[in-house]
Amino acid sequence: MEVVPLDGARDPDPLDSPLASVPQESEYPLVLVTWRDAWFDFDEPSPEDVRADYLVDTVGFLVRRGPRFVSVAQEILPDGDGFRAVTHIPVAVVETIARLHASDEGDEFDLLAR
Repeated sequence: MEVVPLDGARDPDPLDSPLASVPQESEYPLVLVTWRDAWFDFDEPSPEDVRADYLVDTVGFLVRRGPRFVSVAQEILPDGDGFRAVTHIPVAVVETIARLHASDEGDEFDLLAR
């Protein structure tokens, strides 16, 4: 189903915009944070029955890298209104932080450094 405005005009496809293929530099770099998740068990039969490390990958904009937490936002709001969907990860459980950047082709992302 396609919804067409009464005047018959269609909005241009946002992916056809020339800005869509140009990565915008931000003061908040796009990163991949790999970290060890915490967990709890309702019934742990014995101390030997411990779950193995559970590594989680979080991708987003690095908005804070403090002494206790790394904060990664999923969205940067316009007009300086802050961020949305921010994950705060304790530094003590972070394995790696990899900065992501657009490749020369523009659509793929490469890891810069771990």
